[in-house]
Amino acid sequence: MRKIHRWVAGLALLVVVALLALPTAASAETTQAAGGSGCAQCYTVKRGDTLSKIARQYGTTVNNLVALNGIANPDQIAAGTTICVKAKGSQPGGIYYTVKPGDTLYSIARKYGWTASYLAQVNTIPNPDEIYAGRVLWIPAH
Repeated sequence: MRKIHRWVAGLALLVVVALLALPTAASAETTQAAGGSGCAQCYTVKRGDTLSKIARQYGTTVNNLVALNGIANPDQIAAGTTICVKAKGSQPGGIYYTVKPGDTLYSIARKYGWTASYLAQVNTIPNPDEIYAGRVLWIPAH
């Protein structure tokens, strides 16, 4: 009888571990979206990755990654999740700009042909009046 109880307890533990290893519904949804026919390039999230880090690596924005993958909470991405980093037909390009003393978001936006509100959006800047020297901004290509 004890062998049966041990066997059942071991099986129950195995089931719990297997369930914990399964991706969450949001992760599965993201993986499905990333693997769809509209994705030109995918990336598998590694431990310690953030959407900001991935966006910088692939020359895109957090907002773009969120939209491409239907991510509900940009602050929670699971290692092992595959996301789309470039949609088919999208034109990559843009530059990184390091804010200099005296720069304003408005002056930088005007220089590159964008609005300050657009640059605030693509760089997830909550207050466009509070940028600081040394901050790196993503300036998308037209």
